[in-house]
This record gives sequence, C-alpha cells and structure tokens, in this order.
Amino acid sequence: MNTACILLTGFCLGIVVGLAYFTGLWLTVRRAVVCANPHRLLVLSRAARLLPTLVIMAAVIRFDPAMFPAMLPGFLAGRFLVSRRILWSSGEVGHVSQS
Repeated sequence: MNTACILLTGFCLGIVVGLAYFTGLWLTVRRAVVCANPHRLLVLSRAARLLPTLVIMAAVIRFDPAMFPAMLPGFLAGRFLVSRRILWSSGEVGHVSQS
C-alpha cells in the first residue's frame, strides 16, 4: 500500500470508530438520566465502548503503525460529527447562548 492510501484508510477507520464510540456515549448519557442504577450503566457502557476501541487501535498498530497517527484525527472528526448531529437534532445550530 502506498502512503496516501494508508493514511486515508487510517483516517476513515478513525471516523468510524469515533462515530461508534461517541454515539454510544451520547446514548448512555441520555439513558443514565432516567435509569434506576446509573452507576452500573455508566461502568458497563464505558467498558462496552472502550474495549472495542482499544482492540481496533491495537490491531491498527500491529497491522501498520503508520496508520495510527492518521486514525487519531479521524477519531476526533467522528466526535465532531456526533456533536454536530446532536446539536442539529436539538435545533441549537446557529444559536448563541445568552450567558
């Protein structure tokens, strides 16, 4: 694989992992507010989100270490996309808070 393909693959994989991780976090936060035992939910959710993320990142490092530095900005881009989606669905895009 050439360098550009490796970096693009790492970035795209980072976006997918970031989308999954931060969407799971958002769903957990929404559910924890009404849950009878939020502590257990938060602990289990963290494990369910963190374990696959770390396994995928470790697999990327073992497959091609040059792919990992491109994966991190992709992971953060996934976070940005989830946060934009949450704001868009709540109707707060374009509004400045008055504080």
